Amino acid sequence: MSRYRLGVDIGGTFTDLVVYDRLKNVYHTKKTLTTPHNLAEGVLEAIGHYVKDLSEIEYFVHGTTSGLNAFLERKGANVALIVTKGFRDVYEIGRANRTEMYNIQFNKPATLVEREHIYEIRERVTFDGSIVTPIDEENLQQIIGELKGKNYDAVAVCLMHAYRNPDHEDQIRTIIEKELDIPVSLSSDIAREWREYERVSTTVINAYIAPIVKKYLNILEKEVEKRGFKKDIYIMQSNGGVMTSKIAKRLPLQTLMSGPVGGTIGGMNLTKLTGDSNLICVDMGGTSFDVSMIIDGQPDITAEINMEGFPILSPMVNIHTIGAGGGSIAWVEAGGLRVGPKSAGSSPGPACYGKGGKQPTVTDANLVLGRIDENNFLGGDIKLDKQAAIQAVKSVADQIGLSIQETAEGICDIANAKMADAIRTLTVKRGIDPRDFTLVAFGGAGPMHAVLIADLLDMKKVFVPSVSGTFSAWGMLQTDIRFDTVRNYVASVSQVNYAEVDSFYEEMKQESISVLNQQNIQTDEIRFQNSIDVRYEGQEYTVNIVNETNDLKKIEEDFHKAHLDIYGHNNPRGSIEIVNLRVTAFGDLEKAEYVKSNNRLEQQAVPASKRKVVWNNVEEETNVYSTDDLSYGNYFSGPAIVEDKNSTLVIPPKHYISIDEYLNIEIVKETAEQEVLV
Repeated sequence: MSRYRLGVDIGGTFTDLVVYDRLKNVYHTKKTLTTPHNLAEGVLEAIGHYVKDLSEIEYFVHGTTSGLNAFLERKGANVALIVTKGFRDVYEIGRANRTEMYNIQFNKPATLVEREHIYEIRERVTFDGSIVTPIDEENLQQIIGELKGKNYDAVAVCLMHAYRNPDHEDQIRTIIEKELDIPVSLSSDIAREWREYERVSTTVINAYIAPIVKKYLNILEKEVEKRGFKKDIYIMQSNGGVMTSKIAKRLPLQTLMSGPVGGTIGGMNLTKLTGDSNLICVDMGGTSFDVSMIIDGQPDITAEINMEGFPILSPMVNIHTIGAGGGSIAWVEAGGLRVGPKSAGSSPGPACYGKGGKQPTVTDANLVLGRIDENNFLGGDIKLDKQAAIQAVKSVADQIGLSIQETAEGICDIANAKMADAIRTLTVKRGIDPRDFTLVAFGGAGPMHAVLIADLLDMKKVFVPSVSGTFSAWGMLQTDIRFDTVRNYVASVSQVNYAEVDSFYEEMKQESISVLNQQNIQTDEIRFQNSIDVRYEGQEYTVNIVNETNDLKKIEEDFHKAHLDIYGHNNPRGSIEIVNLRVTAFGDLEKAEYVKSNNRLEQQAVPASKRKVVWNNVEEETNVYSTDDLSYGNYFSGPAIVEDKNSTLVIPPKHYISIDEYLNIEIVKETAEQEVLV
């Protein structure tokens, strides 16, 4: 019997599970420690808490960090790169711009493929897709002989102008796959648009993580199949959709941000429940702090990101990440207190975990301040050692000449300031005022810091979902299958060839249909969205505009408006040109409905207990509430602590709290309450 729908998100410290039981119409959640030595082990342990017979699982969606971790830790595959003869140095030269202009010690990141592993092949395709030099097959066989001799794990192929004509890349893959059993990544599959260095970088990253992602997914597929699950595993994509694990093995690049993106999609679904269409979503776990935005009810998606100094040409939810989580380590440098980016992770973890950690972390500081209950962490699943936390914080306090309590507050204040700056990077630096947004906090540690961060940014409202501790996994259950395609087409708006544009759109739609059909989506069930990358003539970067009817006058108007919104200026009389055409294909999946409460209890909530908590260096008796006791219509005021089995909500004085019909928690400053609620 198909009974359960599962979402699983692997983080640096915890693996989160959300189970929707269709039979009982309830959600179950669980957090288990991540198992870095074998990520599948932690996933199976989490699932096993609620589902014993995996044949009862109807739908399984998963966010994996296997590719991202391999990339960040430089533990990816041994990759060979094949390029057109004469262009061996494109990848190493990169761009001449300095991303840190005033840093005299700035160094470009070392490439993922060294020059000795880059091979040139005699062939040439021109900018319009014409073949002027066919592939030299003898030359290709020589290269394959070298690939065999050096035991490469993966091959990346990026030929000149393959975005216009991929025939040569396709030929190379066909021949290599006959001779070698290793993944081959083609630029024409991964990034079919111009800008040579960016295209090479993107293709190399895909190849770099492909064997790691493939190995992990193969292990997971094998283990769940042994336990009775015979259906497809769906993998969360960085673009906000999902794909089957079969497609993920071919396009692992799209798994890079699959965990944090689940929370963003969950935030998008919250807009339908709350009516707030502009959200700043913050996901704070044990290792990182991820910021994303929902604007007018839709996730903020970018066609290009820069990660660890490498450009990636692929549609992704725009997420800004910093090393600030519950496991971020506090340390002293030049007499000053620092927090992060290094994390204690899940092993050994914070000192209070009792697993050998000695350095103080943000979690240790919160425990010292009384914000976390040592006996009720994760619903009592983990017993914390408060004395170990005190000793860890003391080791830093002694170095800077402050008390343990002052140091603990200092650790939290520094972490909060860093996280507020991360939000400013995604908003203020782009001309967006965060005060116009609602802050949505989730992750194991997000609700613990959200209200304090909102105060630093003068934001008026904080929203904590009822499944905040495992919200990213919940968000994954609200997604659809998605596939993005792109074609390079450069022309002034006044010189557009409509027949050629329509031909490209049709070609992309047929490619999308083929991919979605492989994922059990029927052709008549696929939705398409056409868009177009536009810029002023003479500019380098583009703005993506939805293109529903090829109405170029409307495209021009929308572009001028979008340019003004993004950059603060525009030139309505300026000439504009098209650079890329894009198609996004969606395949709708069944979603579990959010359970709504109909019994409103308009009354002050009753605290479950009280305990001493430090607020502004003053210890104060504070009400502690349990989410198990809170009902629709309940309200109370800070200071307060709200405990859930997967997270803890810290609410300082002068804040008002209410519970909505979905048991989500809304927090507003008491001085701003009427303004927000009206």
